[in-house]
Amino acid sequence: MSRTRSLIVAGAITLLLLGGLAFEIIATRPVRGALRTCTELFTIANRPGLSEAERLEAARALCSRRYLQTHELKVADEGGIVGIPRNINKNFQAWREGPNVWICPTNRIGPVYQFIFENGGWRFDGPVGILRPRGEMVRISDLPDLE
Repeated sequence: MSRTRSLIVAGAITLLLLGGLAFEIIATRPVRGALRTCTELFTIANRPGLSEAERLEAARALCSRRYLQTHELKVADEGGIVGIPRNINKNFQAWREGPNVWICPTNRIGPVYQFIFENGGWRFDGPVGILRPRGEMVRISDLPDLE
């Protein structure tokens, strides 16, 4: 193989790899943005250096308008913020669901929370269902009323 041909093949492979990397970066941007908001929200909810008022104000900035209209943010007795998970498991699951991102912060089984793109950033929009074994998703609207 001539030197010119080797350079052309190497250049084509490099362009193909760069194109694949660019596609991956663009395709995963929403999930990465929602996860960033999710971890910021968990950090704020658990941050000991903030007063309750500061913690709630910082959390409000990361919640959607709809969530704030339907839920009152308040600090939980055991720590964190009521209705917002306290941590994320290393085996969490996150995926796109239409224009939104759904995150199951537990070990791939448990509550699923929705994040929506609002006002130029990803915002916490509350629980949308429960992820059961084998990937079965049960929406909150399908669950019987719990008292």
